[in-house]
Amino acid sequence: MTLPWMAAKILLRPVAELRPHAGNARVHSPEQLEQIKASVMAFGFTNPLLVDEDGVLIAGHGRLEAASALGMAKVPVIVLRHLSAAQKEALRLADNRIAENATWDQALLRDALSSVQAAEIDLAALGFSADELADILAAAGDAVSDGDAPEALSADPAEGGGAAGTAGAEDAPADDPADADPEPPRQAVTRPGDLWLLGDHRLLCGDSTDAASVARVMGQDRAALLFTSPPYGNQRDYTTGGGTDWDALMQGVFQHLDASMRPDGQVLVNLGLIHRDNEWIPYWSGWLDWMRARGWRRFGLYTWDQGPGLPGDWNGRLAPAFEFVFHFNRQSRQANKIVPCKWAGTPNKGSGLRAADGTISEYQHAGLPVQDFRIPDNVLRLTRHKGRGIETEHPAVFPVVLPEFLMRAYTDESDVVFEPFGGSGTTILAGRRTGRRVRAIELAPAYVDLAIARWRMLHPDAPVILADDDRDYDAVAAARQEVTADAA
Repeated sequence: MTLPWMAAKILLRPVAELRPHAGNARVHSPEQLEQIKASVMAFGFTNPLLVDEDGVLIAGHGRLEAASALGMAKVPVIVLRHLSAAQKEALRLADNRIAENATWDQALLRDALSSVQAAEIDLAALGFSADELADILAAAGDAVSDGDAPEALSADPAEGGGAAGTAGAEDAPADDPADADPEPPRQAVTRPGDLWLLGDHRLLCGDSTDAASVARVMGQDRAALLFTSPPYGNQRDYTTGGGTDWDALMQGVFQHLDASMRPDGQVLVNLGLIHRDNEWIPYWSGWLDWMRARGWRRFGLYTWDQGPGLPGDWNGRLAPAFEFVFHFNRQSRQANKIVPCKWAGTPNKGSGLRAADGTISEYQHAGLPVQDFRIPDNVLRLTRHKGRGIETEHPAVFPVVLPEFLMRAYTDESDVVFEPFGGSGTTILAGRRTGRRVRAIELAPAYVDLAIARWRMLHPDAPVILADDDRDYDAVAAARQEVTADAA
């Protein structure tokens, strides 16, 4: 049996000329529309809309709504002129319902997801929830073990945030919605030199080794805290010359501390181990000496306990489950008491400390109630980020709770935090959660777009504005997409 091909060609039609069907029974939630928008930005508008001769939609209501939200002027359509009114209504129902009747071959689905994951494509763009992906991939031994996130740093379902941090809460959720990564646009919207305003935060696409870039993102602000997790080991090229010299990179970035930090500012840098020729390498030694020579004390060294080790064969070593946080300063700052005390409110006992001569000193707090909060210890028990996709291309992957914890420990609300390696915007999300103002720089336009996508996913009502001309992100994306299309 041969059926005629009724849609002879694909047309490009203005969005303003197309109309949703008034009786469309298919409902698209805001979350699904965000998924459709992410897909369009990642892969392009690959599925034409089906319309009748009057421009009324037959199929593609969600895609049209996403295109409108993205500021697209035109979209591809196929005009179906051969259907009666009843057939149009029937096709609207069949187009959605028939797809719902399909099921998955779980083994083939798992293989397909593994292949996509191996190609470093963000699985979050596929429409599966994090729990679904974990369940599917777990059968292949690819699930990452969950640890317990700190109780007071656990995510609020409504905001994706929490209060001050503690360690080892048994009822903390394993997944933080702030750690989800949407797929960035395939063609970067951001261009070098763009300064984006995300609420109270600033994100510059630029080079943090450049003094002018640092001055631009900081303005008149000075940071109470610098937190960053710079590339190490599997490094991205951070200079236009291609080869990356880690000491030169770090010195180039940290030479601007005097221009960006308050006199009492604290510098906390997350670094992990790397191995070469079956030995771990203290690659940070030269940079530590350089920092000390410039007057930055090696004030503290902390361990980030990431929870259960990652599965796999580690060539005879135990599975990695920790990284370091190096703490520098020129002036000490008392850490905030942010960890809830287990015995808060109960009376202190009267015992004291025994001196070398055997005498026992009087305990000054005997009989007083145990305080509600205490200063954190130097082991940060924070479950590692479990995201896949483009985030795993970035060599410094960390959860929102890591910068959040350190912000709460070493800053106060409305303080400024400087992030010279902005990556996918994790520190900005922590700033939003804690009420701190983040000033971030990221070299790669694709990562800036990813940071903005994460921000918009969690805070869809918060504006993202280009500082130079006050246009919002969607308007800039549409204008630059149109210029790219015209050039092609």
